[in-house]
Amino acid sequence: MKTNIEIINDMIKHFEKLDIVKSEDIPDISLYMDQMTSFIDEKLTSFKKEEDDKLLTKTMINNYTKNKLLPPSDKKKYTKNHVMLLILIYFYKNVLSFADIKSLCDLSVYDSFKKEDGSLSRLYDILVSMESDKKDAIISDLKDRLESAKKKSKDFNSESVELFTFLSDIVLEVYFKQHLIEYILNKL
Repeated sequence: MKTNIEIINDMIKHFEKLDIVKSEDIPDISLYMDQMTSFIDEKLTSFKKEEDDKLLTKTMINNYTKNKLLPPSDKKKYTKNHVMLLILIYFYKNVLSFADIKSLCDLSVYDSFKKEDGSLSRLYDILVSMESDKKDAIISDLKDRLESAKKKSKDFNSESVELFTFLSDIVLEVYFKQHLIEYILNKL
């Protein structure tokens, strides 16, 4: 069995490979649904938990459209703006409810979506740049958290307890940050 340090180092290597697709790498041509799901699945493959997982399905897209998270396609074709919005929804849905995603996107994404001036691409690229800015800080934070977990669980003399403490620390932070996001969105 791997030690916690080996597990964390593997996690960091995996984390460093995670990249959100840049707007410049999204085709400027309209795509049919199958093309779009294949494109997103290929570009975000490093985010899959299992190799044969589907990140986006036709049912999901129809559900997003039905719930007004995603504007309808134009004659069964999806634009670059649709692709960018679907990528954002993919990340948001793991943290937020549909209502909260809609509230968040109402702040600026939907207005930018309607414009054909590239404003959604610029907004999307801001979000992508934030991802790369955060990676070093997150890696450093994870290492600090592991050290903290070691200290807090030292009386147990158990790597399992240490790993439990480390992961619980992260879960608590995610929970509180998610709660804060929901609180702000509910006040809008």
